[in-house]
Amino acid sequence: MRPVNLALRLGAKMVRNTVVELSDGMLVNFIFEVTGLKSFAVEFRKARKLNFHGLMVPVMPLESIRRSKMAVMRPKDEAHIHYIAETLRLRKKTK
Repeated sequence: MRPVNLALRLGAKMVRNTVVELSDGMLVNFIFEVTGLKSFAVEFRKARKLNFHGLMVPVMPLESIRRSKMAVMRPKDEAHIHYIAETLRLRKKTK
């Protein structure tokens, strides 16, 4: 069963094609393919586990997110790429 369908069966509302709103108002965007990156298994190994509302969730590194956005290059991605690059630059500067 696709995660979107499971969320809907548990009471979420469909907002857009891959976005659902949970009963508490939180929006969840399900991504099934990430352009410009290696296989899911390879990328998943690079993920950091972060606490999100009491759950440990895997989060892609900024470098991977930047690479994917550069491959897709939608109008909104240009701004995202700029801010990700700036964040990475500042991280290096503080090390």
